[in-house]
Amino acid sequence: MEEHLPPSSGHETRDAGIGAIVLNGAGLAVMIVIVGFIVYGTFQYLARHPAISPQSNPMSAGDLQIPPEPRIEDHPAIAIQQLHAQEDKTLSTYGWTDRKAGVVRIPIDRAMELQLERGFPTRKEQGHK
Repeated sequence: MEEHLPPSSGHETRDAGIGAIVLNGAGLAVMIVIVGFIVYGTFQYLARHPAISPQSNPMSAGDLQIPPEPRIEDHPAIAIQQLHAQEDKTLSTYGWTDRKAGVVRIPIDRAMELQLERGFPTRKEQGHK
């Protein structure tokens, strides 16, 4: 028959063996030193032997391929500002549209003034049936 004695003090009553703890600690210290030497040696080797340039991917195309329009712009805000500046210049200055045909452009404000002076075309009223 087994006897089960109730714990009298509520904690471990025997001491752990100090020899095993010291051996484990010494083993860990030796391993840390060995790993340190390995890491140091690896860094020294890599410092003396610089990396060679990576080989190009044989699957990549030799020529630079540019995707078709429209492309993503590096700075879209600048492109929009330049577009607006060009449009404003076109709308506010005189210039040739087609020199051979004698077609010119005039500023939009002047074109509106001329149109108001000359009047707008109107449709003739058709009789009701």
